Amino acid sequence: MLHFLSPLFASVSQPDSRFSPELIDAAIERTVDGTDRRVRALSDYRRRLRGPVERAVDHVASLVDDIPAPAEISARSFGADARIRAFFSSVEHLHGVLGKFKDLRDFLQHQTAAPPAEIFGLLTMQKEERTVLGMELDGDAVRRDVIQVAVSFSHHRYIAPTATECDTRWELKKCAFDFLIERALEVLAQETRKRGELGRQRNLLQRKLDALRAGNWGLGSALAGDEPAGADIGEMEAEIEAIDTELGQFGTTALSLEKSLGHIAEVIGQPKQWLDTRQIALRLDYRGIKLADSGLAAAGELRLTELFSGTGARRIILPGRIPGEEIPDRPDVIKELERYLG
Repeated sequence: MLHFLSPLFASVSQPDSRFSPELIDAAIERTVDGTDRRVRALSDYRRRLRGPVERAVDHVASLVDDIPAPAEISARSFGADARIRAFFSSVEHLHGVLGKFKDLRDFLQHQTAAPPAEIFGLLTMQKEERTVLGMELDGDAVRRDVIQVAVSFSHHRYIAPTATECDTRWELKKCAFDFLIERALEVLAQETRKRGELGRQRNLLQRKLDALRAGNWGLGSALAGDEPAGADIGEMEAEIEAIDTELGQFGTTALSLEKSLGHIAEVIGQPKQWLDTRQIALRLDYRGIKLADSGLAAAGELRLTELFSGTGARRIILPGRIPGEEIPDRPDVIKELERYLG
């Protein structure tokens, strides 16, 4: 039920290309499946959703097409790419983080042929700033206890891993569109929360939203701070199917179909408000201390891409390609325990 039809976004290669009616129809039905199936009882739901869905499809396609080319994430690039040095404290830290990526492990585990030479995906991180006391040079003198801002990156994730850059961008477009669907479903849950008599329907909508998140749909995973727990996709889809069936049994006391469709169209039709990117610039020294714009030019300037949402979530993103040999083997827990116990 919740897997995109394969043609969706598959033919989008140029920013100015027109989307086929079949693609928009598939996206409309995907939107209804992911939010409130009851609106299909309205004869004009497709017409009313077409404009908002077209805007959403155009936005997420452009959003993904505009992110830069993938950077190599490896020990070699740690020495050559200032962004990689900023994102990881050392080569050992880099390898340790790569070994913990759940989506990456799952992708490699399901390979039936030899693993690809490179794995493409989207690296996401939380940028953190904290005030510290440090030292700086003032001419020939050293000033101590200077208030400085230290910048670090944590909660790394690697999403939409595939064997090619094209496949990863396609997966990201699907994730971005699903993220908008999740926001529409969230708004429906909030609206029913305002109507005290609809507590049971609100609970069902919230359960559906939780199931969507547990199934790791949408770019909510890119904006999340931690690796998600594993979820059985089949079980999640079965649960959502049961919830949809129960929601369909509501009578006139439920959130009206007109209001429900209106909320869905409003959210889907304003995609830029809910998901967008912006460029940020940072000057950091070798310790990760933020420098003023007038700082030494030799320190360089990092141009980073931030993914942000109307929900308030923000993450630094970097399309990446990881050479297969850079991915460490998963540790053998039994052997590690035996070695520890002697």
